[in-house]
Amino acid sequence: MQQLDLEILYSVKNVPPWGRHVFSEFSKDMLSETRPFPCVFGVEGFKQGSLRFAFIESTTCPVEMENLADALRLYLEEARDLGKNTSFVAFFKPEEKKSLEQYEKQFWNILQHLHQFDEKDWPKNIPSDPEHYLWEFSFQDEPIFVVCNTPVHEKRASRRASTFMITFQPRWVFDGISGDTHLGKLFQKTVRDRLEVYDSVPAHPSLNWYGKKETREWRQYFLMDDNNVDTSKCPFHASLEKEKSSTSEVTYSFSSDFKEFRVERGVGGSLEKVTMELLPIRGTGYVEVQKDEPFKAHPTHTHPTNEILHILSGSVSMEVGGELFTCQEGDRIYLPKETVHGSLAGMDGCLYVIAVLK
Repeated sequence: MQQLDLEILYSVKNVPPWGRHVFSEFSKDMLSETRPFPCVFGVEGFKQGSLRFAFIESTTCPVEMENLADALRLYLEEARDLGKNTSFVAFFKPEEKKSLEQYEKQFWNILQHLHQFDEKDWPKNIPSDPEHYLWEFSFQDEPIFVVCNTPVHEKRASRRASTFMITFQPRWVFDGISGDTHLGKLFQKTVRDRLEVYDSVPAHPSLNWYGKKETREWRQYFLMDDNNVDTSKCPFHASLEKEKSSTSEVTYSFSSDFKEFRVERGVGGSLEKVTMELLPIRGTGYVEVQKDEPFKAHPTHTHPTNEILHILSGSVSMEVGGELFTCQEGDRIYLPKETVHGSLAGMDGCLYVIAVLK
C-alpha cells in the first residue's frame, strides 16, 4: 500500500486481520490514476482523509448489527466537521460468495436492522413511503444516500468490491449540486464519463437526481449487473409508530395483514406486555408460549396463517429464503403464511411467544 493508505488505515481502530487486505483493495480503486473511480466525492474524500470506516464481522449477528449502528451514529456526530466529501464505509468480513439476488436481500436486511437500532424517530420532513420521490433512508434524523458493492458484480465494476460493502453519504453533501446547476451538470458529466470507461454496461436508468418526481432513491442503492428495472416494491419499512418510553423501552405496533418476512430488533417487553401487544385488535387469533430445549430443531415447514414470534429469552436461528437470521431476547419475527422456514434453538434454548393471526 502507498503511504497514504497506511496513514488512513492506522487511524482506524480495531482493524481485524481480514480488514487489511479488504482496505488495500479498496484503496487501489480510490487512488488509481489510470482508471479513475467514478465516485468523485469518494475519491477526493479518501485523499483528504474525510472518509470513515467500520469493519463488521457478520451480516446477521445482532451484536454486529448494533456495532454497525453505533459506528454510524458516531460518524454522523462528526460528519459535518469532515467536509463535503465525507462518507462512511462499512466493510463486512469476506464469506462464501452469493448471488446478486442474495446480496440484495442481505443489503435490505441490514438497512432494516439499522432502522430498528435507530434512537430517533423517522424525520418528519422525509416521506416514509419509498415510492415517494423525496424518500431517503434515514438514521439519527439524518437522510442518507446509500450504495452497496459486492464481490460478484462483473459488468458494473463501479459496484464491485473485494467484499460486501455499504457506503453511507449524508444527503447534505449534495446540497447545491443538482441537475439544474452548472456545478451539478459538470459533476454528472464527470461521473458519467468515468462510468462509461469503468463499467462494461451503460449507466443504469434508475440513476437520477434526488428531488425529481420520476426518481426513486431506493432503486439506486443496489444496482444489478444489467439495466433491467425491477418493478417490485422496496423491501424497507419505516416503523412510524415506534415510541420511546421513560425507560427507553421500544414498542412497535403492527398490522395482522403483513405479507413480508422481517425481524424487528430489541423490541423487548414483559410476557404480559408482549401478550397484550400481540393479541389482534381486529379479527381473531390467539397467543401461546413455547419453550425449545437447547439446539432443538424445527425442520423446514410452512404455516397456513400469519404468525408473529417474540423471543422472551434465549436465542433462535431461523432460515428463510436461503438467509439465516439469528434472533435473541427482545426480537420479534414477522412470519407471513406459507413462508418456508426452519429453525434451530441456541445453546441456552429459546422461550418465545407465538401469535397466530387468522
